[in-house]
Amino acid sequence: MRLIFEANEQEKKEILEQHNFYKKVLQSKVKRLMINEQEQPTGGGREFLIAARDKGCKIAVGGKLMSAPGKPTVLYKIADYDSANNYFKKGDELYIKDNFTFDVVSKDASGNKTLSASNIKWACPALTKPVEDQIKGNIDRTKLEGGWKTKEEVLKIDTEKNISDPQMYDTTVVNGVTLYRNKSGAGIQSALTERGKQILKKYVDNGGLTENQVDPEQAQTWVKVKIGSKPDFSADFYMYLDPKKTIRDPQIANAIQTSIEETIPTDKKDCKRIIEKYYENYTKNRMVEPNQLAGLKYKVQACKNEFYGDWGFFGGRKIDNILDIMSGKAAGGPSRRGDDAKWRLN
Repeated sequence: MRLIFEANEQEKKEILEQHNFYKKVLQSKVKRLMINEQEQPTGGGREFLIAARDKGCKIAVGGKLMSAPGKPTVLYKIADYDSANNYFKKGDELYIKDNFTFDVVSKDASGNKTLSASNIKWACPALTKPVEDQIKGNIDRTKLEGGWKTKEEVLKIDTEKNISDPQMYDTTVVNGVTLYRNKSGAGIQSALTERGKQILKKYVDNGGLTENQVDPEQAQTWVKVKIGSKPDFSADFYMYLDPKKTIRDPQIANAIQTSIEETIPTDKKDCKRIIEKYYENYTKNRMVEPNQLAGLKYKVQACKNEFYGDWGFFGGRKIDNILDIMSGKAAGGPSRRGDDAKWRLN
């Protein structure tokens, strides 16, 4: 079988010579051959490389397909720019592969060709974004249909230890991403004892939401209460209640008060850091997700309620001034009704 190129005879000869040299250099690598007679393409093959070139991936633009029997197709190109990471210089030979890696053949001071870099990764959003969007869509659909959450989302409302406990969390993997679902909010009703069912009903009647029902913003601003554990529930069972709602059941009201007291900050130094970060995010108009802002605001408000005017040696005047600005007592802070009102403290 002969090589096929859309080029004149001289160009065919030059490319073939370069390819044979490249094979020779690679075969000198004892640990692993990059191209050999049995190796198969690891990515999308010829079509992938054509797409990389046609979609304008910088490293692939102007490249020519190179193939031979038993060898994976590569894009061969003389570099027309210097690599930002100094992997190659203009004039170096590039062998671009279909697994998002490339090799570089350079000339040394004597004019001899050497393999100067191998398996260097390259990226091209024009190729990867559609796949990334598809993966994100798969994950979002799974989260919506089954109440699953990413680890980052779960860690905002629970501990690393708890989410690692298979008795407390189910896991599923979607496109390589592990999602978590708290068993207390995932159809655990059938596993409850009669006493557990009665406890759950009482909290539901008072507006309580399970882990599966609460949205990210509620998870940050509502009070998380442990309503029971084994044997009434298969694991520690938590519900969320609106702290602004009047609860007349004394047992539930006491549970809410206990949970609130457990969230009261005790570290002035940590509070100082959180308040300064909150103010910095506001003044620099940083993009913060609503649930993240709600959680940060909750902590800052708790610190203000606990330590305002009583900072001791932790720069109290400066911190109180920030709190005054952010709550409208001093100029320069968020408005009451504008777009920035979400930052305003009580």
